[in-house]
Amino acid sequence: MKPRAGSAKDGRKSLGFRAGLGTPYPMRVSHAHGDLELNFVFSGKLRYFMGGRFVEIPRRTLAAFWAALPHQTLDVSADANFMWINIPLVTLLRWNLGSPFMSKIFAGELMLDPEGPAWEAEVLKRWLSEMNEGDAKTLRTVELELEARLRRLAFQPAQRTAARLPERKNCKPVEDIAAYLAQHFREELTIGDIGKAVGLHPNYAMTIFRRECGIPIWQYLTRLRLSHAQLMLLSTDETVLAIALDSGFGSLARFYATFKKECGMSPGEYRQRAQ
Repeated sequence: MKPRAGSAKDGRKSLGFRAGLGTPYPMRVSHAHGDLELNFVFSGKLRYFMGGRFVEIPRRTLAAFWAALPHQTLDVSADANFMWINIPLVTLLRWNLGSPFMSKIFAGELMLDPEGPAWEAEVLKRWLSEMNEGDAKTLRTVELELEARLRRLAFQPAQRTAARLPERKNCKPVEDIAAYLAQHFREELTIGDIGKAVGLHPNYAMTIFRRECGIPIWQYLTRLRLSHAQLMLLSTDETVLAIALDSGFGSLARFYATFKKECGMSPGEYRQRAQ
């Protein structure tokens, strides 16, 4: 299950091929983990901060997003019930779902498919049961079925992404900050640069971002850099030094220290384990 409000849990590496079902909880802080996450809302309404935007996943709609970017459940209706499935990055890359879809996912888009069959909810519940209780052969079958379902989403002629929710007072500046960070995370940034770019006093920019998202701007920026680095480690043959510099860390020592602290292993170990 997702962590309850106020939980200190913050999965910074893959949570593995897992699934859960139940009532979501508002989260006081964003969290991240190195997986593609699927959500399906059976009932009620959920409002998220995801990919730098405030969005809502419609009822009975399959949603896919890159969970290595900070995301957070904000508002939950009393009757909300949903399911989540985590698919590790190494599995996702093996499925080869096409550049257009993957580019949108890794850019932080929330991909939606409201056109699923009426029986999809029951299939998702079956997958949950088999993922939690099945043997290796059953898990492999679920993986193949999940791959087929995602291929239908990835290759449909008109892909749909989640629209922003109507703006609240503080939504627009937070989204502006997140968008600026997503575009410039490879650069050496100061809070003055960020404040100037979005037209806010630097101290106010830091305050409003932390208040609305539950994490400091610098932690969000670090997560963007780590997400990019994890992707490069698994999908390219670039050296660790080249990846460190391309991800905005400035030095190899800084990259190693941050990666090991946040992911629990060195960049080399991360790449080796996935292989």
